[in-house]
Amino acid sequence: MINLPIVTTRMNQQHDVDEAMLRATQCVRNADVLLVVAGAGMGVDAGLPDYYGGIHRAHPRLAEIGLSVYDLSNHTLFEQNPTLAWGHWTARQREYSNTLPHVGYHILHAWSKSDKRNVRVVTTNLDRHFLRTGFTVDNVFEMHGSMYDAQCMNRCGVHPWTLDINTMPSVDLNTMLLLGPPPLCIQCGGPARVCTQLAVDGHWDTSQVEVACRRHETFFRELSTERVVTALEIGCGTVMAKLRKEAERIVADHRTRGGRAVHIRINLHQPHIDEHEDNISLSLGALEALRTMNQLIID
Repeated sequence: MINLPIVTTRMNQQHDVDEAMLRATQCVRNADVLLVVAGAGMGVDAGLPDYYGGIHRAHPRLAEIGLSVYDLSNHTLFEQNPTLAWGHWTARQREYSNTLPHVGYHILHAWSKSDKRNVRVVTTNLDRHFLRTGFTVDNVFEMHGSMYDAQCMNRCGVHPWTLDINTMPSVDLNTMLLLGPPPLCIQCGGPARVCTQLAVDGHWDTSQVEVACRRHETFFRELSTERVVTALEIGCGTVMAKLRKEAERIVADHRTRGGRAVHIRINLHQPHIDEHEDNISLSLGALEALRTMNQLIID
């Protein structure tokens, strides 16, 4: 008898989750535009490390060396120690390239093939898993750019170029040093760095991202209020809250213009969302939530 209230509470909590999942699935099914807002929690379910969750968990060896994510993701490191900077990013590029997108990405891509539903993606993840799954560049806005591209540190005017990670030197995984010369600018021969927004930065070449950003903003600014928007926010935390804010902005703008916008927040550890009749919170991991939704959709 002593445990009965606890059991009842757990049953009620499960009922609430099930009810929220049914509502969320219906909103995904009914969406004219599905905006997928994907944070680190989306990639973690594929086995990728969450650097902002702690370098000691993402890469214990780097923590042992005494480096933080802010030391490694830093423009100054490319200036002062390019062998270490490129060693870290080359190892990271290869790790991400060797990790396959999980089933959740394929579920989202399958949803995008519906004639009724326009699926668009905004993400800060650097793994390019959405593009590898089949999404087109026109429908994916990578807010932090691409670590698979490089830029000139001398700002000689060359457009960012794609790196061939297969021809990059090896990396000593004990020291994280690049075992060979780092990439140089393809135009002036000067020093180069990855063309992604670093944690400590003021020199990022944003030319490519600005094009994608304008495309993203124009689409939603010109979207008819007769279209129903569902923002499916997945694995976006509060340490770097720009994705949460972007989802909230898109939803708020569409509602202000008189349209209907649903905001679904999927987050295993930080699921809280402001109260609104069209806001839904799911305390689940990315892969579990997407698999459950997909099963309900196809049943």
